[in-house]
Amino acid sequence: MTLIKVAVPAQPPSNHHPAIKNMARYFTTTLPYVNADPHIGHALEIIQTDVLARAARSCGDEVFFNSGTDEHGQKILRAAQSAGQEVREYVTHYTKRFDALFTALGISSHAFIRTTNPGHISAAQEMWRRCDKVGDIYKKSYSGFYCVGCETYKMEKDLINGECSDHPGAQLEEITEENYFFRLSKYEKSLYEYLK
Repeated sequence: MTLIKVAVPAQPPSNHHPAIKNMARYFTTTLPYVNADPHIGHALEIIQTDVLARAARSCGDEVFFNSGTDEHGQKILRAAQSAGQEVREYVTHYTKRFDALFTALGISSHAFIRTTNPGHISAAQEMWRRCDKVGDIYKKSYSGFYCVGCETYKMEKDLINGECSDHPGAQLEEITEENYFFRLSKYEKSLYEYLK
């Protein structure tokens, strides 16, 4: 992935209020796990993001709209094993289905990124190096109840009768592992000021 420099026009288009300046905007959807066919929830998010991107373009803003697929995770590994396929073959099949959804919906995205693309891998590695260099990444142990279906840890308050509400009957796994974390607290004040 390459950092994108966006040229912003000096004069706003005539449909802008004079006080409003053109902006460079970045829109992205979540990157869905490709362990099954896309569903209406995926389409909803994709369409909503496309509407926002088109609206910004219609106001003269420079827009970069990114989407794609996440091809890593326990859920994908287990689904591929259950189907008797290699992970790469499995995710390629479902990634094509998601790409076809974008085409069928006429989505105006600029980039459809697979997390297995060499460009994405090198960009992620570079981002990691930069964050690590300034102390934004740290390692610690974490324990909790993990729902493979959600690909997330669940807190006691999130459970109904000890089960994930989204995957009733599925066994939660109690896991203790070392993970890397991003030191978001370091940026709390500046993010708050920027977003207010």
